[in-house]
Order: sequence, then structure tokens, then C-alpha cells
Amino acid sequence: MTDVSEKIADFHVRLGRLETLVEVQKLKKQDSRLEDAIELITALAALGFCYFGFGLPNHYYQYVFAILIVGALYHREVFPRPRYWYDWIQILVNCLVLSMLLKLIIGGGDPRPFNWLSYPVLEGNLTSLSLSWQQTDMAKWALPLTVIQTFFLVMTLFGSLIGFELFCGLTSFILIILAVPALVSFNWTWALPGMIAALFCFYLQADGESL
Repeated sequence: MTDVSEKIADFHVRLGRLETLVEVQKLKKQDSRLEDAIELITALAALGFCYFGFGLPNHYYQYVFAILIVGALYHREVFPRPRYWYDWIQILVNCLVLSMLLKLIIGGGDPRPFNWLSYPVLEGNLTSLSLSWQQTDMAKWALPLTVIQTFFLVMTLFGSLIGFELFCGLTSFILIILAVPALVSFNWTWALPGMIAALFCFYLQADGESL
């Protein structure tokens, strides 16, 4: 009889623990959804700031690198893997925000550095002469700056992977120099808040144990 009473008492204790565990899990689930909502709202705010500050990506390289980087972050579980349908919206927003931020280093476009090279041309007759300027073939030459920036970005990533710090530092310095002409074209009234909001949103999503 005593054994039966002890088993019943033990059962009630375990049942109480189970109920407590279920309540804790419910609270964690509610907290998780609240955190997910905060992360999504922060990411949407960063998206808006970056749109007005940097504008839409001007080369498909930016989309490609953004998708690869975000995919690697989720694969390495730095960002928690999607569990609900709205997590995929978060992933899409992350890719868009990062693609705009990448304009900082690979958004140079195709400038024409020798556009000023022209020669004078006289037009008309003896009674009505006019002077105009004709561009040379050199003036029409465009520098594929985005491609060059992307090359140095890949070299920088490669140097960091193999641990070659000197090479990585050199290529990153060249990358910064090449990015200077593009920096003056951004609307920094919106761009700077966009960068801060993006960093904060990525920080909220990052799993501290994976960093």
C-alpha cells in the first residue's frame, strides 16, 4: 500500500513538473514571436532608410553577393533557421537590405574617366561660323568599376579565408579607395540611419552562441 502511495505521489510530482514545463514553453513561444516581430519591424525600417539613402541596387552582383552571404549566415546558424511562414519574409528583407548596403563597396557603375577629352570643331561657312566640341574615342571609354570592385571584394574574402592578413588588408584598402567616388552620390541623411538600423537588425537576429 505504501509503494502504491509513493508511486501516486511521484506521479503527481512529475505531472506538476510537466505542467510547469508546458507553461514555460508557451511563454517562450510567445516571447519568440514577439522577438520575431521586433526583428521584422527593424529590418523593414532599415529597408526603408536604405532605399532613400542608397537607392535600388544598380548591378546584379549586389543581389548575388547578398543572397550568398545571407544564405551562409542561415546555413551556419548565425541567424536562426526559418520555422514559420513569416520567417521567409525576414530572409527576403535581409537580402534586400544587404544588397543595398553592398552599394557602398561594389556600386561604382561604369564611369567615363576621360569624358573631358574633346577637340574643337568649326562648323558653318565664312559668314556664320560656330565652334563645337567633339568627343574623342578615348572619351567614350567606360571603366567597369563595379566589376573591378567585385574582383577585389572576392580577393579580400579569399584572403580572409586562407588567413593571409597582409593580402586581405591590401585588397580591402584598394576596395575602399575604389568606393570613394560612389560615396559622394548617396543621400547620407537617410544612408547613415539605414546603416545603423541594418546593423541593429542583424544584431537582433544573430544567435549569440554562434558568434
